[in-house]
Amino acid sequence: MNDPSLSQSLELRDGTSKRGNSRSESAAVNGHYSGGIRCHWFALFVLALLVVMAGARGGDLSTVADMKKLSIAVIGAGGIAEKHLEVLNAFDDVEIVGLCNSGNPRIHPLAERFGIKNTYTDYRQALDTVPIDAVFVLVSVLRIPDLTRECLKRGIPTLLEKPPGLSANETKQLLKVATETNCLNMVGLNRRFYSVMQRARELILEAGPLVSIVVEAPERLADYHASEHPPEVMNRLLFANGIHTIDLLRYFAGDVRRVSALSHRWFANQNDSFGALVRFQAGTSGYYISNWTSPGRWSVSLYGRDRRVTLRPLERGTLTEANGDERALLPDKVDELYKPGIYAQDRYFLDCVRDGKKPEDPAADLADTLKTMELIEQIQGGNSE
Repeated sequence: MNDPSLSQSLELRDGTSKRGNSRSESAAVNGHYSGGIRCHWFALFVLALLVVMAGARGGDLSTVADMKKLSIAVIGAGGIAEKHLEVLNAFDDVEIVGLCNSGNPRIHPLAERFGIKNTYTDYRQALDTVPIDAVFVLVSVLRIPDLTRECLKRGIPTLLEKPPGLSANETKQLLKVATETNCLNMVGLNRRFYSVMQRARELILEAGPLVSIVVEAPERLADYHASEHPPEVMNRLLFANGIHTIDLLRYFAGDVRRVSALSHRWFANQNDSFGALVRFQAGTSGYYISNWTSPGRWSVSLYGRDRRVTLRPLERGTLTEANGDERALLPDKVDELYKPGIYAQDRYFLDCVRDGKKPEDPAADLADTLKTMELIEQIQGGNSE
């Protein structure tokens, strides 16, 4: 299944206040006391309002007073850029100060639709002349490494779309630059932020450890050929598109201990069937199956203690209990309104930028994504027959 371009979905939380006992009798006796009570409740109301504001953005009271808008540059004007722009446009604390693209004519209708005043054909001009708090690199696979490197060299907090290169070495090079400039970064593995994914992990782990995980990721190789992808991408499809599902192995099961992989060439001029058995540090067994010869949908099955969660399609799930009872796991509202996972992912990244905080689970920075890239290399390089 081609990607048509991942619980902590950060929705606004309602603030409610509890009413205290009425003190009207005392107030009637003492007018001054009555005025004091009114001031007291007004102060509590203001404090509650601040708490709600802080909660809505996942922050704390110390930063509420500093809620200036974040100045964001977006590089890219394709389909995935549009999905991010829809989300960024929904955030009150964001101003998109530049939209950059080297030649896509869609840049002008996109800028008009989202009220972006400044467009650039040279992204360097935006990076070097406009005050920017963060940049989103939302371009085609082959352009991601070079454009990301320029952003990291300038120390601009960067969210880059996946994959961070077509090899683990390319990811290492980006990580080296980010480390040298101490630049906050995050890779757009949005499926980690699917509300259903996060709920599924919670349900399994609240009953005990994850025993095993099965990821099935069929592809239609013919569809990629029909889309005329560059040879460099076709030869590294496990990196270009397989990263979506292979990363879920690590999201659910953690760091890898060892891998046993197989691949085979059936009907194409490249390997078109992949399988891997993965042992994780926590003891979990992982099974990855990807046949590029047959139809099907991506799916994840999680096996825990006395319960199983099946995600098929990935945006929805079913919890099965030991007694046979089943319960549907449905996406939250923002995953229905926007491309799933993008809202929560982008909100989390922007809060990290505002707070100067290194992204943590469920997010993946370059250092964490490098582990996924290394796992992909082990699967792609598995014994071929």
